[in-house]
Amino acid sequence: MSPQDWEAPGFPKTALLSVADTTGIVDFARGLSALGYRILSAGGTAKTLQQEGILFQDVQELTGQRDLCAGRVRLLHPRILAGIAADRQDGAHMRDLDREGIPPIDLVAVNLYPLAGVLESGQMTQKEAMEFVDAGGCALLLAAARNFRHVITLCEPKDYSSVLATLRLGRGLIVERSQTLAAKAFYCVSYYDATVAQYLSHLPSLEHLPDEMIVSLKKAADLSYGENPHQRAALYSLSGARPWGLNAAKLLCGKPLSYNHYLSMDRAVELVGEFSLPACAIVKYGIPAGVAVSERIGEAARQAYDADPPACVGGVAAFNREVDLDAARALAPEYLECILAPEFSSDAIDVLKAKKDVRLVQLPSLLLSAHESGITTVSGGVLIQDRDTPPAGAVARVVTKTPPSEGLRAALEFSWRVAKHAATHAAVVGRGTTTMAIAGGQPCRLDAVRLAVVKSQERHPVVSPLQPMVLASDGALGPQEIREAAEANIAAVIQPGGSSDDRESVALADEFGLAMIFTGVRHFRH
Repeated sequence: MSPQDWEAPGFPKTALLSVADTTGIVDFARGLSALGYRILSAGGTAKTLQQEGILFQDVQELTGQRDLCAGRVRLLHPRILAGIAADRQDGAHMRDLDREGIPPIDLVAVNLYPLAGVLESGQMTQKEAMEFVDAGGCALLLAAARNFRHVITLCEPKDYSSVLATLRLGRGLIVERSQTLAAKAFYCVSYYDATVAQYLSHLPSLEHLPDEMIVSLKKAADLSYGENPHQRAALYSLSGARPWGLNAAKLLCGKPLSYNHYLSMDRAVELVGEFSLPACAIVKYGIPAGVAVSERIGEAARQAYDADPPACVGGVAAFNREVDLDAARALAPEYLECILAPEFSSDAIDVLKAKKDVRLVQLPSLLLSAHESGITTVSGGVLIQDRDTPPAGAVARVVTKTPPSEGLRAALEFSWRVAKHAATHAAVVGRGTTTMAIAGGQPCRLDAVRLAVVKSQERHPVVSPLQPMVLASDGALGPQEIREAAEANIAAVIQPGGSSDDRESVALADEFGLAMIFTGVRHFRH
C-alpha cells in the first residue's frame, strides 16, 4: 500500500486509547467510532469500553504477543510504536508498515497514573512506589508528540471534546493545534519524570548539583497577588516530595495567606529553627525585626516584640514550640498578620482568634530538607546553591587577649545565628538571648554597624551593666567597625574574620578591651 493510500478518504483511521483517568473516555471513544476510527485499547481502558459496549481491538491482537512481566511491556511493542512513529510522507516508512501489516496510528490518548500523590504519601516502600511508574505510557506520548504533524496527542481528558468537535467538521487538526497538544504531552512527561527523579534524589549518593536539573512543580494554591497587587502569584510544591515546610502548613483561622506572608514565614521558620530552646522570631517583609530565646515560650514572645516594637507591627511571628496561653496573651495586644507554630493550645487559639485579621498557621515540622537547594531566578536562567549550613570542621576561636565570659559566649552565639538570616550587610546588637537591634540590607558594612548601634540606643536607652551588649556581623569587620562598636559600649564581637584587616582589627579590640571571636564562616544573604 502506498503512502497516499493511508490518507485516502474512507480509509479507517486508528486511535489508541490507554488511560489511567477514564473521565470522558467512553464518550470520546463513541465519538471516534462514529467518525469511522478503529479503536485500539488494552488493560483497564479496554474493560471500561467493553462494559459500555464499544467495539475495539485489543492490542494483543495487533501485536500477537501475550502479556509479559505482568503487563509492564504490553504497549512497548514495535508494532505499536512503529504505527505511531511512522512519517506518513516518507515512502520507506509506509512501505515498512505495509510489509509488516501495521496500521498507522493517527490519534493517541494516554494519561498517566497520578504518581505524585503516591510518592508524596510516604506510605509505600520505594519498591512498591516504583511499581506505579508508567514507562509505557510515557513512551507512547513521546512517540506521538514527536510525530505531531501526523498524530494527534492527547494527555488530558479536558481536550477530548474540542478535538472531537474539530474532527466532526470533516477535517483534521491544523498543525498549530496539534503542535500545542504535543507540547502539552512533552510537559506532561517531563513533569512525570522529574517527579520520580525528585523522589529518588533523596538518596545520599546522588550528585547534588548535576549538569542537568529539572524541577517538577505542582500548584498548591493560587494567591491573591504577588508582592504588589498588579502581580499574579501562586504557591507550588515540589512534586513527588512528602509535604513538609510551608507546603505542609495548615491555616487554622484567618484570611488566606498572601505571597508576602509566605516570604516572611519562610525566613521566620528558618530563624527559629536555629534554636533548641524556646524561641520566637518576628519577621516583616522578609526582614527579621525581633528575636528572643528563653526558658518559657511566653517570655520569648514578649522579649522578641519588645526588641523593636515599631518594626514588629504587622509582622509574622514564628515559634519553635507550642504556643501556650502565656505566649498568646503576650501577643494578643499587638498587631501581627500571622502567627506560626508547630502547635497551638486550645486556650491560645481562643485568645488569638479574637484578634482582628490575624492568621494562625500550624506547621508540624520546622526541619529543613538536607537536600533542598536555594533557587533564585535571574534573567534567562536560575542560580542554584546549597543551603547555608556551616561546613563540617568549622571551629570558632577567640582572637583577642580578653576572652568572652560564659554569658557573653551565649549572647554571641545567639546574635550570630540571627545575623545569618538578615540580608547582607547585616549587623545585630544583642543582649543575652534577645536582639536589641537588627540592621540588614546595607551596601556598606560600616553603615550596618552604625544603624544597629543607633537603633539599639534609641529602642533601649538604659542598659544594665550586668547584661552587656554584643555585636554580630555576617561578614568580616574592619578597624572602623570595631571602633564604632567599642565607642557604643559593645562588650564582645563575633564575626567571620578572613579580612586583610584582621590583625589591625584584633589589635584595636585589645586596645579597647573587647572580646572577639572569629567563626571562620561568613553568612552573606541577598
